[in-house]
Amino acid sequence: MEVSHDADEWLMAQVALGNRQYLAPLVRRYASPLLTFIRRMVGDEHRSEELFQEVFLRVWTKRKQYRFPRSFRSWLFAIAANHCRTDYRRRRLATVSLAGGEQFDAPSAGRSPVEAAMATETARQVSAAVERLPARQRSVVVLRIWNGMSYGEIAEVLGCTDATVRSHMHHGLAALRGWLEADWKT
Repeated sequence: MEVSHDADEWLMAQVALGNRQYLAPLVRRYASPLLTFIRRMVGDEHRSEELFQEVFLRVWTKRKQYRFPRSFRSWLFAIAANHCRTDYRRRRLATVSLAGGEQFDAPSAGRSPVEAAMATETARQVSAAVERLPARQRSVVVLRIWNGMSYGEIAEVLGCTDATVRSHMHHGLAALRGWLEADWKT
C-alpha cells in the first residue's frame, strides 16, 4: 500500500519527526472546519481564534504522541475538544452565546427580505438552542452536523463508544427539538 505524501496522516508523521514545514499544510487544510467547531463550542469569535492557535501549538508540542496511521482528523478534533473543555472549566462560564459571534449567510438573490429575516432568526434560535446543550451533547451534535464526522470518528475524538455517541446525539437532538418547538409555538 502506497502512502500519498499529502495525506494528513503522512504529513503528521513528518511533523512527529520534527519536520515543522509539514505542519503548515495541515493548518491550512483544517483552518475552516476546526475554527467552526471551536467557535460553536465556545461561542466567542475572538476566543475561538485564540483557541485555534493554541490547539495547533498543542499539536506541535504533542507531536511525538501521534501514532501513524491513526486518523489525524480524529486526533486533532480530540485535542480541540479537550482544549475547549479545559478552557470552559478555567473560565467557569455560566452561559455561552453563539449568536454574538455567529455569521450567517447573506440573503440570496432569490429570497425576499422577509424570507431572509426569517432564515436569520431561525439560525439564531438554533444556535441558542445548541448552546443550551450539555458539553458532551453539544460536541456530538456540532461534530456530526457541522463537521460531518461519522459516529465512529466522534467516538474516537471524545474517547467513548459508538453507542455513547449515538445516545448523546439522540438526546441532544430530542432536547433541541423540544426547545425549538416550544420557541416556535410562542
